[in-house]
Amino acid sequence: MKKVILGSIMFLAGALCTAILLSGTMANDWTTNGRLSSFWNMSQYGILPAFYIFIGIAVAGIAVAIWGIFDKKE
Repeated sequence: MKKVILGSIMFLAGALCTAILLSGTMANDWTTNGRLSSFWNMSQYGILPAFYIFIGIAVAGIAVAIWGIFDKKE
């Protein structure tokens, strides 16, 4: 049960941080040459590595939660 809670919290943290980064880039220069581009804005600010880390945290959280669900009690 502890793994499920830990995984859920990790997923929530990763998803919230990703959403905050994406919404923050919408605030400035949302269009580039008539195209929507939040990734371009994140690369201009230099926060793409942080974005990828937060995605990794969310994926790791899902993995830990699923592992906790199917873990056999000894």
